[in-house]
Amino acid sequence: MRKLSFLLTAAFILICIQTSYGQNIYELPYKPLDKEFLDFTKTLKEVDETDYQKSIDLCTEALGQFQDMNIRNNLIFWELSFHYASLKLYDSCFEILKLGQEEGLFYYTTTGDRAFPPYLKELEKRDGFETFMAKNAELKDAANQHKTTEFMVQLPTNYDKNKHYPIMLIMHGGIGNIPNSQYKYQSEKLQKDFIVAYTQGDTYAGSFSRVYDHENWNARLVNVYQQIISTYAVDTTQVILAGPSAGGYRSLILGLYNEIPAKGLLLSFAVYPRDLDSTLFINSAERGLKVALLCGEDDWAIQQQKKLGYQLDQYGIRNRFVVFPEIGHEFPENWSYYLDTSVDFILNND
Repeated sequence: MRKLSFLLTAAFILICIQTSYGQNIYELPYKPLDKEFLDFTKTLKEVDETDYQKSIDLCTEALGQFQDMNIRNNLIFWELSFHYASLKLYDSCFEILKLGQEEGLFYYTTTGDRAFPPYLKELEKRDGFETFMAKNAELKDAANQHKTTEFMVQLPTNYDKNKHYPIMLIMHGGIGNIPNSQYKYQSEKLQKDFIVAYTQGDTYAGSFSRVYDHENWNARLVNVYQQIISTYAVDTTQVILAGPSAGGYRSLILGLYNEIPAKGLLLSFAVYPRDLDSTLFINSAERGLKVALLCGEDDWAIQQQKKLGYQLDQYGIRNRFVVFPEIGHEFPENWSYYLDTSVDFILNND
């Protein structure tokens, strides 16, 4: 009787844990990128390289055009505030941030010696800064009252539920969001032939700056994968895990530990902060895991990446290691080409 009671209790706890994970994971309806904003970003990128004031004028005009809050956050925080600060127009920088806050936006900030954004030390001198930061913290705390890991699925053109498709599961870096991953992983190959799953962490560092849970991130991403393969026509022998920076590291962990049975990993300027057991590499090589490791020669993490590349060779994991000249912790200009050719390398059975 005692044994039966123990088993029932254990089963109840397991169900509660599984239910808890399920309740904290949510599939967002598919939403394509705004084509007008994509065109705008191309124009802005060209202007950014030569004329900050013109960039400010374009972004200010765009605020009157775009009402999507993620786009407005990009314009207000990531564009206008930094451009104003670059021109040392700190009052204007503070005003645009307060405008966004009035719309409900809150921002990713850190204080101390490594303050972010770097202009924060200048804003500290402005009247109302403490009130502004208190409101920022209040909005952030409210958003984090109910944490949910979210994912969104992009189905291939002419999707047929009776066929099975390869899948790419994408994890953002240290901070990020789904629209930013969509922007970075644009590819006709993925659009046509793949199921693409974008994920974002459950914790808010800013309005559209998400962070994965530090303790349960892997269990939640495994749960995301399981939900996807139970809903969509996925070829589970053709799974690619992908992501930049910390997203690359998460892909590496999930792949080497075989928590998600991946055929390959597409790691963009991945961080590799600690050595992993050689057995993980050996077992992964035996399973046929393949890795595309794409890095910049000026990346602050390049020594970690070189070490990882060496270990991939040492333990027999087939890999493609590309180092781009004259770039750092970022995607190269011709990233879409390397995205597609890395996918080909991983899926090619030769």
